[in-house]
Amino acid sequence: MAKTLTTLAAVAALGLGTATAQSADLKDMAWDDIVTQAKAEGELTWFHWYLQPAMREAVQGFEEEFGITVTIPDGTLDANQSKLLAESRREAGDIDLISLGGDRLNAFDPTALLYGPIDSLLPEGEKLRTAIQGGDSKGHAVAFWGNQTGLAYDPTRVDEAGLPQTVEDLDAWMAANPQSFGFNTENGGSGPALFQSVARNLVSDAVDFTDPSDDDSKVAGLAPAWDWFNSRESNFIITASNSDSLTRLNDGEFTLVPAWEDHLAGLQTKGEIDKRIKFYIPEFGMPGGGNVVGIPANAKNKAAALVFTHWLTSAETQAAFNATFGIAPQHPEADAAAALVTMDQRARSTDWAPLPFGDAVKNGFIENVALK
Repeated sequence: MAKTLTTLAAVAALGLGTATAQSADLKDMAWDDIVTQAKAEGELTWFHWYLQPAMREAVQGFEEEFGITVTIPDGTLDANQSKLLAESRREAGDIDLISLGGDRLNAFDPTALLYGPIDSLLPEGEKLRTAIQGGDSKGHAVAFWGNQTGLAYDPTRVDEAGLPQTVEDLDAWMAANPQSFGFNTENGGSGPALFQSVARNLVSDAVDFTDPSDDDSKVAGLAPAWDWFNSRESNFIITASNSDSLTRLNDGEFTLVPAWEDHLAGLQTKGEIDKRIKFYIPEFGMPGGGNVVGIPANAKNKAAALVFTHWLTSAETQAAFNATFGIAPQHPEADAAAALVTMDQRARSTDWAPLPFGDAVKNGFIENVALK
């Protein structure tokens, strides 16, 4: 027995222990020692589902500073989450760090699948959000990307003082400007944010948008919202995607479309959408949320992933992401001067309807309005 224990200790000392042993070690290490181990690991694989080419460029500063290579594979959110779940029983998985929408934390137990809590390991973890967009990681993932839906508009074609601020304003504006307003139902969440917000304003007295349940009687309470859209179907156009809405706004077909703040800002930075296009959050409110990063419990390069997470969520990186991608910074000390909206307007941000009710709203619009 003594010989067996000595052998196991030697294996662990050589860095060949199990992922579980390495995880326990990190929790007992000083931050400088974690950085040293991260450099020894020398690499991490980050499963991130959007803007992959731009993010590969964005992480180069981290790679140069720490000598740690960051690999970002191509993949979708659903595929990455499925891989996380499928690999959870393996001793060591392929994912060192994973990005997820905050709401996706409700699809599994983050305390079982993700290493942590990491908020207590990160040097500034107490400043970071571990619950966002209706999901709570219990400290096992931290927010790094804040996003906000709102309305994008062409100020050369609309009087900014007359931009619709209430649902009644939007109704009157669409009637006065038929088919100048477009939004998507699929391939992006900006359109669903719009019709969820309108529905919330129209039927909130009868339907609780904070309750995740989607029983038939509750979903039936959305009918007045679908009637509202159906009676105005000649005044709006359903588009193919978030990007399609913005492209047609940019080209002059539309004057007003729902959009994501970060998506619009990113396209403007790349020159794909003209910088004349502006963005605001109407007074009737539109949902905002964000994305988190977490380290799978069986990740092979936990130290490297943890050091990268600290870099990613630092005030400096968050300010740079605000300038480059238009995100709402998730570090409270980050400079947000490049944001497309003012802090006053951010007070109009609402929460997304929690799942599965949020999906019922989207599916209800598609079934009762888009496909009719």
